[in-house]
Amino acid sequence: MPKNSPKIAIVHDELVRRGGAERVLEELLRIYPQADVYALYAGNIPRMTVDGRTYHIHTSSLQKLPAWFRRHPGRVLPLLPQAAEQFDLSNYDLVISSASGFAKGVVTRSNVPHLCYCHTPTRYLWDNSLTALKRRPRSAFFLRFLFHYLRMIDFTASQRPDAYVANSEYTRSRIETYYRRNATVVFPPIDTDFFTPRLASLAQGKHPGYFLCVGRLTQEKWFDHAIAVAEKLGLHLRIVGTGSDEKRLRKLAGKHTEFLGRQTPEQMRELYRGARAFIQPGVEDFGMASVEALACGTPVIAYGKGGILEIITNGVQGVLYQDQLPEALAESIRQFLRIERAFYPGNLQKRAMQFTVENFRNGIAREVEHMLSLRNT
Repeated sequence: MPKNSPKIAIVHDELVRRGGAERVLEELLRIYPQADVYALYAGNIPRMTVDGRTYHIHTSSLQKLPAWFRRHPGRVLPLLPQAAEQFDLSNYDLVISSASGFAKGVVTRSNVPHLCYCHTPTRYLWDNSLTALKRRPRSAFFLRFLFHYLRMIDFTASQRPDAYVANSEYTRSRIETYYRRNATVVFPPIDTDFFTPRLASLAQGKHPGYFLCVGRLTQEKWFDHAIAVAEKLGLHLRIVGTGSDEKRLRKLAGKHTEFLGRQTPEQMRELYRGARAFIQPGVEDFGMASVEALACGTPVIAYGKGGILEIITNGVQGVLYQDQLPEALAESIRQFLRIERAFYPGNLQKRAMQFTVENFRNGIAREVEHMLSLRNT
């Protein structure tokens, strides 16, 4: 590391799977390749590789728990706040937390600035808490007390970062509501050099194919709505991802639904390119997959709440619906089919260019430089 380069620690919640938050972490490491990586817990081998460079992941005492126990987020939830406080970050010039949970609760010295890139206020504790309780009626009585306790701790933890960066205006407004903190918005990085339309699509327009859902197979994604509509309307639906809700979703699926599991980036690009439309039935804090679909020239059909409103204009890059019901999704698909030819791949790709890797890097670098300048004054 050059003599004058700041010593940086990047703290992430957990590293046991790869989703949007983990892709943001990877991009942070491309900006600051000499940074040290911390996580409350990780996979069996606490290492990660980015562009051929392998990083040892510094973990908390949660890493000593059996892997089968760590793999289920609900089991470790009460232990996370204390785990975040175990790291000694006193020798760093800057700490960046990549947080959708308690990673923002790390303790730093008063002269060490802490910048939090917040993917969402801690999941299940705030706006989604009642939904989480309804889905677990047997343990709801206990969870009410646990969530109350954790909300107080989470609010305390939220006061520790010196500054916040949110991944969307939707997240920024919830940071302000729940944490009483201001935040700057820097949208997540989308590799628009990699995710591109087929040249034939740009010249001739897209050809009918399948509909596509992408994400972790959890109840919060509402993929069951997409399955129900696809089976009812006789439309080919492909679902990419794995997760705790997969068994239930497979039982709901019929002959028109296909589960593809995990896919490589190259496979994902081809799936986006070949889809008639990308379907997002759930609420996303931002919606990286929807932007990747746009970058590949594929329109989006989505429930019109959350970060998607910062990506899609109804009737321009896709179709938005207002009620989170299968019937509303079905009607939005019928509407899409009537205007399908109006969505030109080049225009969709142009919209995705607002969310480039370069924009993300510039936004983060600007915030980091500001934090370091304050430290040196």
